[in-house]
Amino acid sequence: MKPTIAFHGGDAESGDVFMVETHAPAGYKLDQHAHDKPHLSYLASGMARVEVDGVGKMYVGPAVLTIAAHKAHSVTAITPITWLCLWASDEEIQAAAKDSLKLLEVV
Repeated sequence: MKPTIAFHGGDAESGDVFMVETHAPAGYKLDQHAHDKPHLSYLASGMARVEVDGVGKMYVGPAVLTIAAHKAHSVTAITPITWLCLWASDEEIQAAAKDSLKLLEVV
């Protein structure tokens, strides 16, 4: 699996829903970041360690969680994962997501 981050929607055609799709091999991490608004996250497949404000928890997909606004969070792929984040569309959110999301190899 090649590590990728793709951005989808955020317009009327997508029902004003903005989605970030991340594919990460085992040993990769979405670096710690925070957003001004809450969002839903969906671990579609694989196993990941999600850390929110310094508290880590293991998830096995499929799993849904809500990340509250202003909460620093990161996602580490234990196995290859597909991780989705969904927001109500907002141009500021789209720009902030594109600027803040970084996928790093940690192993």
